[in-house]
Parts: sequence; C-alpha cells; structure tokens
Amino acid sequence: MAENVTTKDFFAEHGVKIAGVFLVVVVAIAVTVHFVEARKVTDSAQAGLIGKGMNYTYTGKNDSALSEFESLIQGNKVSGLALAKIALLAGNIKYQNGDMDGAAVMYQKSLDNAGSTALIRAGAMHGRAAVAMEKKDYAAAAKLLEGFVDEFGERTGDLEDRYTKEEPADLVPTVPDALWKLTLVYTEMGANDKAKASAEKILAIYGDNALYSDKAKKFLATL
Repeated sequence: MAENVTTKDFFAEHGVKIAGVFLVVVVAIAVTVHFVEARKVTDSAQAGLIGKGMNYTYTGKNDSALSEFESLIQGNKVSGLALAKIALLAGNIKYQNGDMDGAAVMYQKSLDNAGSTALIRAGAMHGRAAVAMEKKDYAAAAKLLEGFVDEFGERTGDLEDRYTKEEPADLVPTVPDALWKLTLVYTEMGANDKAKASAEKILAIYGDNALYSDKAKKFLATL
C-alpha cells in the first residue's frame, strides 16, 4: 500500500519546482554578500557602472535592475567579475520571470566570466542546473549538479576530523542543496540507486544540517 503512494506524495511536496524557487533565494543572498566582500577586487569604474543596478536589486526593483544589467551587458561596458555578478543576477531575475532560455544565457555568461571566484561560479552552475530541471532535461541537470558537488564539495563526513576541526570546509555553502537536487533529479530519471546513494551521502556528510538531513531521511523512508 504505502509504496504505491509515499514516494509520489513525497516528491509532489518536495519536488523540482520547489527546489528551483529555493535556489533563486540562496543564490541572490550569496551574490549580495559576495558583492560587498569583493568590491576591493573589482575595478572602481566598473563598480560604479553596476552600482545603479545593484541598488535596484537591493530594493526589490527587479525590472529596473534587469533593464540596467542588460544595457551594460549588451553595450559591452563591463567585463570580468563585474560582468559575472550582474549576469548572475540577471539570470536570477529571468528565472523568476519564467524566461528559462534567457536565464540559461545569463548563467552561462556569468560562469564564463567568474574566473576562480567560487560563489559566483557556484551560483551560475546552480542556476544552469535549475533551468535544466525546469525544462525537465534531467540528464543535463544531473551532469551539472554532479560537477557542482565535485568542484565545491570538500567535506568528508569524518566525525573525528570534524571534532578536531581538521575536516576541510566546502568552498560554498550550497553543496547539500545540490546533493538534494541530485536526489530529486535521479528519482525523475528512474535512477533509484543513485537517488538513494545521494540521499545517503547527505546523511553521511551533512548529518549536522537539520534541513537537508531531515529531507534525506524522509526520502529514504519512502523507498
């Protein structure tokens, strides 16, 4: 009985659409924080150029922010990290507006210009994966999320190392979210063994993360 409904009910409640919405919030916060931290390494002239659009973002005027960012991008007025930042934010706005093709272009432009800046790279990769999920291109989403976890996941789950503070830290805080999305994507692909392994990895490495360990436990209980 239960096996006929529990997995479907669980997926309906915690599924891909919800995961995608959560992504936008996480990435927007990460970029906002990183913008403040990275101003010292951004060319002052370019920082001034993107300031107006950033202010629109902070005050929730997304349409105005998008217009400003697109004008700068199309006019080739910014480059490097400044371009990566505003392309990521433009991608988020397009994603929220349901423009998945436009969001994908912006996320890729961000990734192409982010260099080694982990938070921006992670946001762009996460964004591309979310677009693939919305388009139900689960194979592409899985590849992107697997790459994300490989690139940014450093934690080992070794409790002794964690106790002595020798366990390495992830490069970005959104690795457990990527693993959770992988669990959902693998489920949609019918790759149940991989979905189970992904959920178990959450528990093994991020068992101290109440949000994702709870999701993983509930998911595994449906199998």
